[in-house]
Amino acid sequence: MVASTDHKIYQRHMKIGNGNILKALRIDTKGWKILITIAIIYLFCMLPLTLRVLIADPAHISTYIAFAPGILLLILGIALKCIRHSGWLSYYQKSTGFSEGELQKIGRELSDPSVTLVICQKPTSTADDFIACFLTQNYMVMNAMEQYVRRLEDIIAVAFSDSTDTWTMKCLTTQDKEAMSVALFTDTDKKAALCREIMLELRKRNPKIICGQEIICDGRNYILERDGAELLRLYQEGRPLEPAK
Repeated sequence: MVASTDHKIYQRHMKIGNGNILKALRIDTKGWKILITIAIIYLFCMLPLTLRVLIADPAHISTYIAFAPGILLLILGIALKCIRHSGWLSYYQKSTGFSEGELQKIGRELSDPSVTLVICQKPTSTADDFIACFLTQNYMVMNAMEQYVRRLEDIIAVAFSDSTDTWTMKCLTTQDKEAMSVALFTDTDKKAALCREIMLELRKRNPKIICGQEIICDGRNYILERDGAELLRLYQEGRPLEPAK
């Protein structure tokens, strides 16, 4: 569904990132949380057995070795957490090529009440509980396995590809070498309506965006999902791209 910044998931992200959505998307990941949780559970489960062995034989070296996997997982989880927290800005600078000043501008736009959210359903969930895309006045932030930040003025075309398990948003921009994609999960009967809503929001912000898989150039038909690299080359050569009728 399409939602506003009043949504509880957005408010949660704002809290996690101290008002910065870009930061929240990078640090609020399950990887380091899972490692730390497993480590704590492992160490907690090993503690009673270890204490009994140590009481019987304090010099029993294998008792100390038994703690090693848990300690290693804990160290790894903490290290990943520190990397995420300290390196979120450099990640966006490297992945987008944007300056720190522009990223700060994006952060301000993401905190504006005018932001439109695309809320989807994760494969392991039965409710819409995941923000897959943020649309600001000038930018689109796609939140998948990694985060993709694109200027709306750089977007050439957008389309959707449906399969049995996932619904994929295809996006061709001047910043990419081919059409990039992000998997969106939602109920089957909601897909068509959500597609129309996203297209409407994008066209509001940039009427030049071509919406749809079929694109025509010089009388020849192309498919965005299949011919993304070729369409980008044609666009860069100044050839006119038009949506199929």
